[in-house]
Amino acid sequence: MSGARAIDVDGTSYVLEPQPVRTSLTDDPSMMWGFQVYVRRAGDLMGIKTCFVGRVGIHATDPQALEGSIEDLLPVLHRRAFEKVIERIGEGETGDEILFA
Repeated sequence: MSGARAIDVDGTSYVLEPQPVRTSLTDDPSMMWGFQVYVRRAGDLMGIKTCFVGRVGIHATDPQALEGSIEDLLPVLHRRAFEKVIERIGEGETGDEILFA
């Protein structure tokens, strides 16, 4: 899957696989993007993190990403979600959960 990222947390290797992004159907700018991140260890699905990333957080860290296309925005959305997922894995939580990044 495109956008997958191999990580190591406390000596254990995982792969984070972002799934397609969903936004609300509106003519107004999206305020939040949602997508799942599959957490795999040795190829096995350990959990699915449903991540929501808000426009305000993106504006605070990378405002120019909001001006471009979805292809410009995806790396920023993935980075923010991955940071939160990695934090949770470090806390011992590899299972399914909803995260706000």
